[in-house]
Amino acid sequence: MIKITVPASSANLGVGFDCLGVALDVYAEFSFAYSDVLSISGCKPEYQNENNLVYRSFIHASKFLDLEPKPITIHINSDIPEARGLGSSASCVVAGVLAAYSLSNTPLNYDNILYLCTELEGHPDNVAPAFLGGLIASAQFNDQIYTQEYSVHSKFSFITLVPDFEVATEQARKVLPKTVQHKDAVSNQTKLLFAMEAFAQGDSLLLKNCLDDALHEPYRMKLIHEYEKIRAILEESGALEILISGSGPTLLGIFDTDIPTSVISTRLEELEYKWTLNHVRIDTRGAHICLTNI
Repeated sequence: MIKITVPASSANLGVGFDCLGVALDVYAEFSFAYSDVLSISGCKPEYQNENNLVYRSFIHASKFLDLEPKPITIHINSDIPEARGLGSSASCVVAGVLAAYSLSNTPLNYDNILYLCTELEGHPDNVAPAFLGGLIASAQFNDQIYTQEYSVHSKFSFITLVPDFEVATEQARKVLPKTVQHKDAVSNQTKLLFAMEAFAQGDSLLLKNCLDDALHEPYRMKLIHEYEKIRAILEESGALEILISGSGPTLLGIFDTDIPTSVISTRLEELEYKWTLNHVRIDTRGAHICLTNI
């Protein structure tokens, strides 16, 4: 049996639309073992079959490796909430692909693993940090996935605000315009370059001025109930910036001072929807595999 642990991930980070993501210290653990029949547990009954994303990823990678797929047992123990913009599907994809390599004792090929994960997920901005850890920029050029890791100064701290409602990724894609103004595209790419430097150097003022997005957040915020109220609460509590995590509805707050957790929590209780506040740190390890005899 093997166990694979994969971190959550928050994509986009404002101006890094579809190319930037960060791994967070919220984890999904997957156990795999060869079996006589396919068996999946730890998830909703409707996912305990061959359409399970973890299993489909395992089969996809097995075929790529010219391995004859064998029945396996999969157990999922995940703290990453589904359909909340924290990379739950990316964690499943990364785990399934890594399981194909690990159960067959195939040496890990990072380029191929990223390519397979991107094929399954459709884009690398979540799977890259989930696999590698850290703050990662990623892009696909032809059949090659390129990544670049950036550092984050220790002065910055993060919280997630996770609501009790979902926003489907497909729905969040549909609200985006098919074209954008030239000035907005130029603004975003300029801010992204300086945001990476601000993260690394701990430049709070520069970071605050660089994460305001024009390509996706103005459209997606309309899908998130109480977005403006949450934003006001965090700004009044000293947040440098409040970002939509992935396609939402989770919001990511960035601070450079002590976070007044009790004050924020009290104000959240006054809202109509239930919002769960979590302190999170950047995971720098990424996905990892543990062999066990259990």
